[in-house]
Amino acid sequence: MSERAPSQSRFFIRQGAKGWMVYDRERRGPALIGAEWASDLTMAQAERVKQMLISQPDGEGLTLSRGFIWRTV
Repeated sequence: MSERAPSQSRFFIRQGAKGWMVYDRERRGPALIGAEWASDLTMAQAERVKQMLISQPDGEGLTLSRGFIWRTV
């Protein structure tokens, strides 16, 4: 019987120099949404950004502005 370790999420929250960030394991740095880094956020903002990125990992159709994430149509 082989047991596999649970896969890790691509995105997770970690503390940065000036607040919280959403870290992207594939990029090995803060997540990038459009032209904005997902960093210097409050914990609540980081959690919302992470949930949006988990549902749409390529970030297509998402915009980050002053810690708020928007879905563009």
